Amino acid sequence: MDFQFTEVDGLHVRYSDSGSGRPLLLVHGLGGAIESWTGNIDALAKEMRVIALDLPGFSYSDKPKMNYTIKFYADFLASFARKLGIAPLAVVGSSLGGHVACELAIMHPQVVSKLIAISPPGALPKSFTGTPALKRYVKVLEARTVEEVKRALFAVDKKPVADDYAKIVFEKLAMPGAKEAFLSALKGSASAPRLGKRLPKIKAPTMVLWGKDDLMIPAKYIAPFVGMKNSRIVLLESCGHRPHADRPAVFNRLVADFVSG
Repeated sequence: MDFQFTEVDGLHVRYSDSGSGRPLLLVHGLGGAIESWTGNIDALAKEMRVIALDLPGFSYSDKPKMNYTIKFYADFLASFARKLGIAPLAVVGSSLGGHVACELAIMHPQVVSKLIAISPPGALPKSFTGTPALKRYVKVLEARTVEEVKRALFAVDKKPVADDYAKIVFEKLAMPGAKEAFLSALKGSASAPRLGKRLPKIKAPTMVLWGKDDLMIPAKYIAPFVGMKNSRIVLLESCGHRPHADRPAVFNRLVADFVSG
């Protein structure tokens, strides 16, 4: 991947830009980075222009001390899209990124032409206090070794984690401000206005993807999205919280067909 940096709203952010044609923006989840889309960028870039970024607070983007709210991220992505001259565009968001993408479609409808949300937590009931898997995942912040990172990441889907990926996560979480931003973004998502009754405000054609084996945010929480107009609901077998990583070939085909359709 060809990594670049740009300045948006006073923040230095890393992004990648591959392929050509219709633009597609990939927005990672909590603790993620551009590398979260390793199995997707090259394949999708054969059919469209694919832009991925490190959200502020994560990876190699700036991590100022601030409140990383969902509204902040939605406004930031609108500015980012305009800075690159890629609006309107299709947006894919995973988990936290899916929550942000939905809010972006509500707050800045002129920016989002199509919306793909993967296991978005934004419509969770206020009574949701976290699954055991989510609570174990957050313990990645306490990891003192790469092995401890692997154990925390294993909690996401009960699947082995590669040493090199765990090392990357360990190194990025060690960056100044990274752990504080992680917790702030988690709190920002939990305290954000629920999407449930606001989903009708999303006018862009929407596809919601969920892994049937998701332990972090179980598939039953897809229910609020089922009644959306102009939407497609996809439950994927043999997938956990990250369908784009678990079954990349299937995911890539679904996204490419939806964006071009």
